[in-house]
Amino acid sequence: MSSTLPVIATDYIKSNFQEYTISAKGIMLAKYFSVTDHYRGEAFVNQHVLNIVLKGEKHLHTNNEDIIVRAGEAFFLARGEYVMSEMVGEDEYACLLIFFDDSVALNLFRSIPTLEMTKKMDHNGFFRVKLTQNLQAAGETLLRLTEEKPKFADELLILKLQEIILLLASSDQGGEFSAYFKSSMFGKSDLGLFMNENFTQTWNLSEFAQRSGRSLSAFKSDFFKLYSTTPMEWIWKKRLEKAKFLIENGWTDIGEAAYTCGFKSHSHFTRMFKDRYDRLPKKLHR
Repeated sequence: MSSTLPVIATDYIKSNFQEYTISAKGIMLAKYFSVTDHYRGEAFVNQHVLNIVLKGEKHLHTNNEDIIVRAGEAFFLARGEYVMSEMVGEDEYACLLIFFDDSVALNLFRSIPTLEMTKKMDHNGFFRVKLTQNLQAAGETLLRLTEEKPKFADELLILKLQEIILLLASSDQGGEFSAYFKSSMFGKSDLGLFMNENFTQTWNLSEFAQRSGRSLSAFKSDFFKLYSTTPMEWIWKKRLEKAKFLIENGWTDIGEAAYTCGFKSHSHFTRMFKDRYDRLPKKLHR
């Protein structure tokens, strides 16, 4: 991921690491690695992903925080997140990626006895996962699957993901993990993924509705149920947040950020930015 243009995470992995990828019924397992000493890239996370870091160090930048992850650590990213990442230092970076969709997680959670859910964690689409010995062992088995690709690898992948979900549910984080999936994920419809993928498109509201497979009235109704606000209020907020993030982290200049994020002009962006953040975007440069 070497450019500032966003890529779809699973598409990128399939295109560049097919030799180390296994897919099965809404799940994708891949070994990802990079041997360059420094790179920066942006990706849209179109499926939930559990990342187990095998080697090296990576810096992740989301709309909410900057995160450093190192070998021997694991983390979860929710679908719908835009993430910018940097691999720093001279060491090779490698990780194991387990992508899965909502239906997979829902089916797995249905088989788990009811957990006592803690208060909903302030996850912001990201949280670290404690890599216990059992989780580490499960990860090592999955890593061998990507390298050896034995017969029935796809069926084995389904079983190993079920094992990982059970291990997470039974860990000290089990209550938080369950609370996240049951209250945050299962309450979202496909409209959420569609909007997170397309909010920078310069469509009018009728086009957003049509492309989501809904009438305009159904689109507005479903949108309000999902986000408790109007579509255009949400879209402009997301565009401003993304542009602010791009500029603050030095990924693009102001004009390119405005264009990339769906604004009609530099002046239009500047005016809306000033209204929302009470400062001009030029003051964001590091």
